[in-house]
Amino acid sequence: MPRGILELLSALFSRGQWTLGETPLAQEYCLVCNTHLVKEFLYTSYRICPQCKFHYSIPARERIELLVDEKSFKEKFRTISSLDPLSFKGKVPYKKRLFKDQRRTGLSEAAIVGQCKIDGQKIILVLLDFGFMGGSIGCVVGEKVALAFEYATKKRLPVVAIITSGGGRIQEGILSLMQMAKTTSAVNSHHQMGLPYITVLANPTTGQVYTSFANLADIILAETGALVGLQPLRLLQELAEAPLPTNAHTAESHLQRGMVDATIDRDRLRSALMNILPLVSRQRNQTRFLKSRRNQYKLHRKIEPWEAIERVRRPDRPSGLEYVSRMFSSFVEIRGDRVSGDDPAIISGIGNLEGCSVVVIGHQRLQNADGQFEDTYIQPEGFRIAKRAMDLAAKFNMPLITLIDTSGPSVFLEAEERGIGHAVASSMAQMSQLPVPIIAVIIGEGGREGALALSIADRILMLENAIYSPISPEGAASLMYRDLSRVQEAAGSLRLTAWDALDLEIVDGAIPEPQDGAHTDPDESAKLLQHFLIRTLAQLQGLSTQRLLKRRQRKFRNMGEYTSYFRVALSREVESLQSYVIEQAKRVRVRKPKRKKNEGKILTLPIGNNEGGPTDTALNKDITIIEE
Repeated sequence: MPRGILELLSALFSRGQWTLGETPLAQEYCLVCNTHLVKEFLYTSYRICPQCKFHYSIPARERIELLVDEKSFKEKFRTISSLDPLSFKGKVPYKKRLFKDQRRTGLSEAAIVGQCKIDGQKIILVLLDFGFMGGSIGCVVGEKVALAFEYATKKRLPVVAIITSGGGRIQEGILSLMQMAKTTSAVNSHHQMGLPYITVLANPTTGQVYTSFANLADIILAETGALVGLQPLRLLQELAEAPLPTNAHTAESHLQRGMVDATIDRDRLRSALMNILPLVSRQRNQTRFLKSRRNQYKLHRKIEPWEAIERVRRPDRPSGLEYVSRMFSSFVEIRGDRVSGDDPAIISGIGNLEGCSVVVIGHQRLQNADGQFEDTYIQPEGFRIAKRAMDLAAKFNMPLITLIDTSGPSVFLEAEERGIGHAVASSMAQMSQLPVPIIAVIIGEGGREGALALSIADRILMLENAIYSPISPEGAASLMYRDLSRVQEAAGSLRLTAWDALDLEIVDGAIPEPQDGAHTDPDESAKLLQHFLIRTLAQLQGLSTQRLLKRRQRKFRNMGEYTSYFRVALSREVESLQSYVIEQAKRVRVRKPKRKKNEGKILTLPIGNNEGGPTDTALNKDITIIEE
């Protein structure tokens, strides 16, 4: 697409109020790809080219008609209109420009706010119209946006904002800049009440609006091809020493860099909001599960460590995405760390688990260029995405479920330079104090810090063929034996199976898989996992936040201490030692020479170094037996 055409078309198709299908500005051919548009449904209904998907600008009133339930929109604060606070003098007087745009668009200002319904769900809708002075933010726009958020906070309603804005309003000087702080404060108050906020960045979204309330949403969507960013594209082109990339400063580039959650076509926006809004509603978050009376599923045979490793590394074994698609309906994915990028190895979002909204974080194994699965390492961006998901769980009071299947955190220098250490530590710290129930499930390979960072949970479960290890078997063989051919021996020493984790009290339970592994029947495996998730959630939902946090802290505080596992192990060692001593004593044959009365025989038995005996260094000394 030629650079600059987006700005040209935005200006062209914002010159006046019109009705879809009747505007005299309707194009016969697309200005981008030359496709014939007159009789195309997408163009006549949504102003989208069906061939190249270019989105032509539409006024705010038309967006309302496309989004909300029929006749449900009731505008708020309509009578507020702009003045000239600075008596600004320019080529065209400020008041004259205002009156001109008011007559042309039928709007009193660039912002329209009101209450409406989307699929029966009440919301507050905020729209900025690029056709009114470029959708710029001035005192009145800032006031109307702030009032909208304050009204939504008072009525406990979600906010959806549709943004088309070119930045600040220079005619109002520093007062225009101050509206950023005003709107940000109003959004913060709305956030503190645990209320949802969704923004849609349409073409264009730049300047002060983009860097204030538009970027503070829980979920940020962007229309396909929209210009998005702080600076105008023209300024970036002037400052650049070389031509900008084709997709620079667009919604697609922001998605790639982790700044938005999804790009979406205008004709799919209403259905997307219909999917998101029920998931974050307060009623859905209060769903409670009934406790099941007993566990009707049993584990299969205990398998050898190397067999478990082979099973979790099978290319057809289901990973995070396969379980998410089977267990959670209406799943809405959140993407990007809002800092620098995205991580395809992390899947996170909000899903519906049998009527209860939950936040899900999952690992997804990746394929190489040949279509083969390879070791999947989590990047710093992936842990920051997980942190975003945890923030949403805390805000909306939703249970958190993590599905773990990773080789560990990234081992490359680039990850170190992007803060992998801080990302892992922050993830663990946040999970340890998250005020909602947390269930972690190791569904495949639980590798190193990457697995631990997402398993600081109230309940830790493992699929029966999964593994949990601080190092890969290959790494252990190389480290301990300097011999990769002894990898199976190293695997046995690591005690990495679900049975081992149960014995060590690292996990709270094991979940059965189909007879020969999850890969033989992914649907059945997902069904079993879903059953155990619901069963475990029912046990946790009755606990207060204080009790949850206290138990979680105690759970991990006791790991590696003198727990029941170590008491049992020590008891076995003591019993073994006693049996050995008794057996050795019975074998002693002593000739009884004549001796004086009350004279005894002294025998000395060395233990602890004898072949076949115990080797506890604390008991590595002689025992003296006096025979009467």
